[in-house]
Amino acid sequence: MNPIHLLERLRNTFWSLGAISIAFAIGAALVLSSLDDSLRLPDAISFNGSPETARAVLQTISTVAVTVAGISFSVIVVALVLASQQLSPRVLRSFQRHPLNQAVLALFLGTAAFSLFVLGALDDTADEVPELSVTVAMALAALSLGLFVVFLHYMIRSLNASAVIRRIAAEGHEAIETPYPTQAGRPAEDREAAEARAEELKGSPAPHEVRAPRAGYLAAVAGDRILAAADRCDGFVEQVLAVGDFAVTGGLLARAWCPESRAQELREEVGRAFELNEERIVEDDIAFPLRQLADIALKGLSPGINDPTTAENAMNSVTDSLVRIARQPEPAMLRLAPSGTPRLRAAAPSLDDLVKLGFDQVRRDGAGQPSFAVRLLQMLADLRGLGGPRAESCAEIPFQARALRDQAISLAEIEADEELVKVEYERLLAPVAAS
Repeated sequence: MNPIHLLERLRNTFWSLGAISIAFAIGAALVLSSLDDSLRLPDAISFNGSPETARAVLQTISTVAVTVAGISFSVIVVALVLASQQLSPRVLRSFQRHPLNQAVLALFLGTAAFSLFVLGALDDTADEVPELSVTVAMALAALSLGLFVVFLHYMIRSLNASAVIRRIAAEGHEAIETPYPTQAGRPAEDREAAEARAEELKGSPAPHEVRAPRAGYLAAVAGDRILAAADRCDGFVEQVLAVGDFAVTGGLLARAWCPESRAQELREEVGRAFELNEERIVEDDIAFPLRQLADIALKGLSPGINDPTTAENAMNSVTDSLVRIARQPEPAMLRLAPSGTPRLRAAAPSLDDLVKLGFDQVRRDGAGQPSFAVRLLQMLADLRGLGGPRAESCAEIPFQARALRDQAISLAEIEADEELVKVEYERLLAPVAAS
């Protein structure tokens, strides 16, 4: 597995940082217990009580740490339930992976483990008190309580829909800067020659199909691994399933052309390059943040929530993300191996696909609210005007605008609402001013 995506999986779990914290705390307790006799802290900052007092302090710290860790976890669960009900189930990962949530639990669990192991090392018959260890335990307790206050402040703010939207959009911006497949190989300078060479490599008999061994979302594709294998086998690989799409068991992932004697090797290498996951991740999947934001907008438009302001905020971020994507040079799908030979044709969603993903379902649910429909038309106009040449040539933008206009007019209850929609649609059709 790609180390980056392994790290991403660990970031999405609560147990990983907590387990590391407990292991580190146990090790620190054992080491400090052995150093207590040789290291002395100044009296002003060290623990100066009796062994009975030290035992009581450690017992209190460990008890409070475990109790507050349970409270913290309960607060997180409540936040997750509220976010799921009011926004979308798909926004839960933004709470789950936030480092502060994991750090609070890890620090309290580590403090409890440290205190318990120092307590276990206390000798009932000894007159000496492990001043260093008890002082460190008290410092950890103070740090934990301080972080708990920060945690409560964060959880209150994070339940704000605008904060969730900003966090999701910010994750998407990172993926937009390096879209797949720009990390794999390099594009061809002479595209015509590269395309011709790719067709030559595909001139062998029927391609060998690479199929999914199990169901899951395509989380990542190790493009460099495919390029190296295809170069070694003198073959060519055409990716069929895009990152973020769902593969059923036995579903087609890619097609590979190569000499028959190397077919098995290439097919196995290509299969290992496709990473299937139980859930989507953002790193190479620029469509996933748009999916989450569109879901929030749909939830806001639902009769049960009826929060068009949140829906509009989510669509503002969708538009901003699409503008950022449109301003990026369109990545070349045909990639060259280090040898200079085209060996991979990647698959990624086009700008048209992303615009449809961001607007289509929201447009259907929001057309019945004239003010929201007008705002969607304004967003489409901003996307077309600010997205550069890629947005100007994007056929999905005028299509969504026409569909929105027709639907909004058919649902309008008064003529004034119809006129507002028509005026905004005409503005969208106006020639884009040269920048």
